[in-house]
Amino acid sequence: MATSISSFRGFIISLLVGLFVAIVAVGVQPFGISEFVNSSKTLYLIGFGVVAFVGMLVAKFVLPMILSNFYNDQQWTVARQVVHLTITILIVGTLIMAYSNYFSITAFTFVDILKAVAIAIIPITLITFIQQNLFHNKFSTTAENINSSLESINPPASKQLFPVMVFGESGQKLSLIPNQLIYAETSKDSTDFYWQSLMGVEKTTIQTPLAQVEKELAAHPQFVRLHRNYVINMRGIHKVEGNARGYRLRIARTKHEIPVSWKFHKKLEQIGQ
Repeated sequence: MATSISSFRGFIISLLVGLFVAIVAVGVQPFGISEFVNSSKTLYLIGFGVVAFVGMLVAKFVLPMILSNFYNDQQWTVARQVVHLTITILIVGTLIMAYSNYFSITAFTFVDILKAVAIAIIPITLITFIQQNLFHNKFSTTAENINSSLESINPPASKQLFPVMVFGESGQKLSLIPNQLIYAETSKDSTDFYWQSLMGVEKTTIQTPLAQVEKELAAHPQFVRLHRNYVINMRGIHKVEGNARGYRLRIARTKHEIPVSWKFHKKLEQIGQ
């Protein structure tokens, strides 16, 4: 699903697709490729795999950079998945057509590519709905299991005898005890701290990067990173919700929802065990 976009997993998938295309081109030689005669024929046919690999990289890395709003993983839907896979086939097919025609290996037309895309839409849609249903059942069930054990979660105590966390530098400091900090949301150079005061939940922005925040929190095991931009107090998790896109956290005493990155799913699931 969206997890293969702009990720190492996406690179591996692209590599496997390229390898598969190369194996088919060399081993099966479909679409009239068997009639191609050249002393370096095997190398030319392996080239189909290289072209397919490049096309996959374009679909999984270049397009997400250009169309970042469309490829927002927190707004990923079945429709977007179908569109993404359809565009991927179109890109890969077009590059293979251009490569084949340029070296006169076999004749492809753009109409041939469009026919392949039209035929592929049916299995793409069917597989996507199956995936959506499987992921939804998996994450919603696991979220319920985690919720049932939230009250019994007892994070390890702080490693400091008198724990006080200090964020920021002189002139812009925020001092808190661990149980006050609910979560921190970081950007490139600053961090928003959501913390509990006598008046309720307050927000304080400090010009300090994530690395410094994590360094200060290292002595306090109750804080976990479940997203590249968020560090969360485990005691502040009110509820975990799961759907086909993964997990989202509802934070106690706030209306905020925090997404859980796919690479941190295992860490969240371990918290509930």
